[in-house]
Amino acid sequence: MIIVLYAGVSINGYIAKKDGNSEWTSEEDLRGFYEHSKKAGNIVMGKNTYRAALQYGYFPFPSALNVVFSNEAIENKWGDNVLITNKSPKEVVALLGQKGFTTVFLAGGGQLNSSFAKEGLIDEIYFDVEPLCFGEGIKVFADSDFEFELELINVKKLNGNTVQLHYRVIK
Repeated sequence: MIIVLYAGVSINGYIAKKDGNSEWTSEEDLRGFYEHSKKAGNIVMGKNTYRAALQYGYFPFPSALNVVFSNEAIENKWGDNVLITNKSPKEVVALLGQKGFTTVFLAGGGQLNSSFAKEGLIDEIYFDVEPLCFGEGIKVFADSDFEFELELINVKKLNGNTVQLHYRVIK
């Protein structure tokens, strides 16, 4: 099982503004996001990412099993295309493996990304670095006790001002 974290980020490492707004990422970031989730067949997100996606009309993401981590009760109005869970990242990865998935597409937010990192569950990272800097917001990784090294696989220019960094986590 390969676990891939994909995020559009500001140059100073934020995935959303303080109010949760992530509508500032480029068209190329959104296209890559959808392509990767479709290829993986699943998209794993936290409660706040789910709420933002719902608010902006993206949820549920098409052509993918949508997995939402939440300790709060959320009514599943979408049927088999959506799984709402309070299980640990390791348990959900195992469940996705049992369902036949070979890749887990991790879409954040910061708390969930840190939970996966803390359990050593991230194998690859794609950062679409957008030409924007703001002083407060939601970090790619919430403060937590973990550390890992990365190996750069590729750098790709997505448009005139956005670059994609693709890393492998060294284990």
